[in-house]
Amino acid sequence: MALVIEDGSLPSGANSFVTVAEVRAFAEARASTLDDTDGEIEAAAIRAMDFINAFRAQFKGTKVTGAQPLQFPRSGVTLDGFAVAETEIPGVLKAAQCQLALDALAGTELQPSGDGREVIREKVDVLETEYRPGTGANPQPALTKARALLLPLLTTGGGLSVGRA
Repeated sequence: MALVIEDGSLPSGANSFVTVAEVRAFAEARASTLDDTDGEIEAAAIRAMDFINAFRAQFKGTKVTGAQPLQFPRSGVTLDGFAVAETEIPGVLKAAQCQLALDALAGTELQPSGDGREVIREKVDVLETEYRPGTGANPQPALTKARALLLPLLTTGGGLSVGRA
């Protein structure tokens, strides 16, 4: 699937705030090189967008229109004490999507399912399952860098800690 970039002009079918080139530039600025194909980066950017959209109830302000598929642009948003224009996609939001895409490309499941326990042995007859000790019931990755970038765009008390969700 090709990326359709939301640049504040509300294009139909928008599914990303960043281009493949922006993800590559973000990685390079942090001394990382991406050997991934453009298609792999596009898929990671869309998974990153899925993660960002999960915070829909916690973002400051309101979407400009109810029909827009992504959470930005928004009205009524301030960042560092300054109003964000209704046609602007904040740089920290784009940086968060880039970071999440890098996390996804590194093998982190951004929105894992399951209970977090790792099976180390299964016995079929008489149904016995043994789990690795220390694997818990919270499979959510910390994603600390991306969460820190998103934090200023969220309402106070929005429930997002910089640690685990």
